[in-house]
Amino acid sequence: MTAPAPSSISVVIPAYNAAEFIGDALNSVKAQDIPHLQIIVVDDGSSDGTAERVAAEHPDVELIRKANGGAATARNRGIAAAKGDYLAFLDADDIWLPGKLTAQWRHLQANPDIHLVCTGFERWQQTASGRYPSLEPLIAEAALIPDTELDTERSGWVYHQLLLDCHVWTSTVMLRRAILERIGTFDESLRLGQDYDFWLRASRVTPIHTLRRPMALYRLHPDSATVRGASVNYGARVLTRAVKQWGYSSPNGQSVRAQQVRKRIAGIHFDLGYRHYSNADYRLAAKDFASSLTQSPGQPRTWLYLIVSSVLMFAPRRSAPTARSRG
Repeated sequence: MTAPAPSSISVVIPAYNAAEFIGDALNSVKAQDIPHLQIIVVDDGSSDGTAERVAAEHPDVELIRKANGGAATARNRGIAAAKGDYLAFLDADDIWLPGKLTAQWRHLQANPDIHLVCTGFERWQQTASGRYPSLEPLIAEAALIPDTELDTERSGWVYHQLLLDCHVWTSTVMLRRAILERIGTFDESLRLGQDYDFWLRASRVTPIHTLRRPMALYRLHPDSATVRGASVNYGARVLTRAVKQWGYSSPNGQSVRAQQVRKRIAGIHFDLGYRHYSNADYRLAAKDFASSLTQSPGQPRTWLYLIVSSVLMFAPRRSAPTARSRG
């Protein structure tokens, strides 16, 4: 199969205070075996010199600077500047493994009815010494899986699956630009979860395919947005809105039970409530515990946390009780 035409693929990288990691991300894009990529970094109001580092060390990259508005606004600015017929997304603290873009582009060429393809991924965590492991063993292990092998359990009309598990991860996605004409871009009212919302909307208009080989690394670090959390439970909001609009069935008729989805939403509320509780923010903790019980009342542990949070909310400020295992 022929290689992609020059600039037919645009890579969009939103970046906020990512100076420590942005170089690794960009180097992993440039290491892809596709020439003439359009690489766009959208600096979302960073204060740590992210934009300056990109400008100095990667002058070939298109750099857009904007006031801070969140990842959705940054991705949308990148989409607006993109010229390619295919778009790929990479978060500024993550890494692509070699061959990712070629495998996805070839898959889309061979499957014209598929408008979005993602890949497997691995979590990349610091060792006890504070360093991230070498890429070579990870690359070698991933290469044992053919880059054409489809994860059949996570491919097809997957809307109903996404209601229970968002297995699509942003840094693994390549899509045809044409899909944006049908579903729009990222919802800028969502500070978190805007990617989940986008995949759900996409799954209503196209089958989604997942290549089984891990082709990206999700870097775990304490400053990531998913670790910090938020005062609003965006994940629960996205799911609730999706169910209200489309119900529990994929376009091909496959479905999940309403009770399963309510349990999932309850779990999302509990998880964020527990995070707030551990941070001694008892007001927000009580709010999410109560919302969890609204979805699934039969949770003794959640009732206990709600009662304790409600009491501590009015107590003199002090450190949070020692967090115990949730198991």
